[in-house]
Amino acid sequence: MSTRLLLGLLLLSTLPACIPPADEASATPLNVELDNPLTRQVAGWQNRREQDSLRLALGSSDLTLRFLAARALGSFPELTEATIDSLSALLADPAEGVRTQAAYALGQTGNPRVPDRLAAAFDRTAETSDFNAALLEAVGKTGDAGDAANLAAISTYTLSDTALMAGRAWGIYYAALRGFRSAESDAIMVDLVLDPEAAAAIRHPAAHYLHRVAFSVDSVQERGLRQELRNTTDPVVAMGLIRTLGRSGSGAARLSLLRRMDTTADWRERVEVLLAFAGFEYATVRESVIESLRDPHPLVARTAAEFFLASGVEADAPLYLQLAEDPLPNHLGLLLYRAANRHLSPFLSDYRDRINAALRNQYTELDDPYARADALRALGEFPWMYRTLYGYYQETDLPILRTAAAETLQAISDRTDFDAFFRGNGRRVRGELAQYFQQMIASREEGPAYFAAGALAAAPEIYLPYYPDLSWLDDALADFELPRQLETYTEVFGARNALGGTKQSMPPIDAALARDIDWQVLEDSGARTVVLTTEEGAISLVLWPTVAPATVTSFLELVGREYYDGKVFHRVVPNFVAQGGGPRGDGFGSEDFIVRTETPRLHWDRAGLVGMASAGRDTEGVQFFITHRPTPHLDGKYTIFGEVVEGQDVVDRLLPGSRITRVELR
Repeated sequence: MSTRLLLGLLLLSTLPACIPPADEASATPLNVELDNPLTRQVAGWQNRREQDSLRLALGSSDLTLRFLAARALGSFPELTEATIDSLSALLADPAEGVRTQAAYALGQTGNPRVPDRLAAAFDRTAETSDFNAALLEAVGKTGDAGDAANLAAISTYTLSDTALMAGRAWGIYYAALRGFRSAESDAIMVDLVLDPEAAAAIRHPAAHYLHRVAFSVDSVQERGLRQELRNTTDPVVAMGLIRTLGRSGSGAARLSLLRRMDTTADWRERVEVLLAFAGFEYATVRESVIESLRDPHPLVARTAAEFFLASGVEADAPLYLQLAEDPLPNHLGLLLYRAANRHLSPFLSDYRDRINAALRNQYTELDDPYARADALRALGEFPWMYRTLYGYYQETDLPILRTAAAETLQAISDRTDFDAFFRGNGRRVRGELAQYFQQMIASREEGPAYFAAGALAAAPEIYLPYYPDLSWLDDALADFELPRQLETYTEVFGARNALGGTKQSMPPIDAALARDIDWQVLEDSGARTVVLTTEEGAISLVLWPTVAPATVTSFLELVGREYYDGKVFHRVVPNFVAQGGGPRGDGFGSEDFIVRTETPRLHWDRAGLVGMASAGRDTEGVQFFITHRPTPHLDGKYTIFGEVVEGQDVVDRLLPGSRITRVELR
């Protein structure tokens, strides 16, 4: 199979460039606009997961119907063999757009039989560029190690074949995300990033490969990467270079990163440098991280504090305490208190008392519940505070605090040094934690139950002796409300399996819970732009109903009834996403419906894309996120339903707890 695939790919490269084949359907225009009844009908089939109807539509004589049906199947959680066969037949369709959508949908399946079908298409069809790219991407999503090696072995494409080269690069990238990479693919992607003649469409997937895939470079490659980092003005390329140089750990690479830190105006690059510093000896980057605590961008400063939490050393714990006691914005002090508490020597009891007293005072005195949640997490770095944490959990009714307390108790339970830390008291402490976790799960409260179940699932052999009867878990599972508590139900279900030594499958979600596409909402609103007013400023979004009609109509309905007014962004990962919109403000819970995943052929290729959070395919609800940067590792997995057209600078300054004061349609 792999040999045949390589032959097909090489044959493909010899086709005349930029000369489209005869397309008997080219005279028939596509009509995929939402006012077309056919578009709405196919969208309904997709949303109701009526695979048989879509499979039959693949054989239609109507070009638009074939195109729409193939595109719709790219959003399905799984396809039958009959549907895969029908899509494979469309790889020879006279219309390139149909062929391209079929190739994408086949790639979405991950089916190991698909590469053979793709190879056959290479052999018999005079392709044009977009279809070729889709085939190459699909190989990366479905092939094995041999197929990934064959993608890397292609040597006949030239930079003038932009779509082919980009499709191959994406294919290599997707294969690497699935664990299929080699020294050859590493070298190819380094060469593409370093090639100044390559178009951005080719260099960017290579840069994403450098960012996401851990591999070592030799001295010659490193020299080239350093030189390119000095010269490039492309932030996507720069971020890939920064991560790879960070893995090298060399002194020259460190100096190159420090120079970029000092010269770049892009806050995302500065975040990447701080993340890359984890690959160097702590003492050589320490002063630069301290300076970054006062970076004017809040997410850069926050990343600097998180560096000390993740990579700090015992000898510097008093320094982290000193920094925490200095006036710093955005509650950075709590992260530094946490770093001090984590890394402090057990012999410095006076410092420990000082840290924990300060944290308890801040927990009591601060008004911001998200800062108070950070105080709880910081207290938990000293595991003997477990009773105090549970006491705070019991005393408050704020979801973010109850969830943070449970999360921190799970972190204590998961410590690899648990027995060494508690020594002869370990069994007693485990018994108390077992009671806490049982009470949290029995409460059926989303966040606490989720983390309690995670603790039990991580150590079933430790906790099982404390639960001679597991019927309480069955009672809790029976009482969870679905789909509103689906994520927590799934975690508790996993804990029940782990403790019971079983491998039961989750019951399927009731299809009746999926929201229909409300076309009337789309028509009545007359809106494609939504403005989120936050405490930091306004964010204008343009919605994409032709790409994700179910998601857009659900979102518009929620906006229309002011659902998002007063909600918060509970999760912010610097240089990744800001996420919010949930009912509790702690990242858990939804409403009494689900929205189907909608993943047509799109790349998460820029900042400001708006997507739906989920607990797995077809479990979307109300939470959404906005990207800080291109995030193509999400390609084909998460729904994109809009983009930021104004206010990306506001998105980039959101912090956990940033509030949406009002949402308007315009």
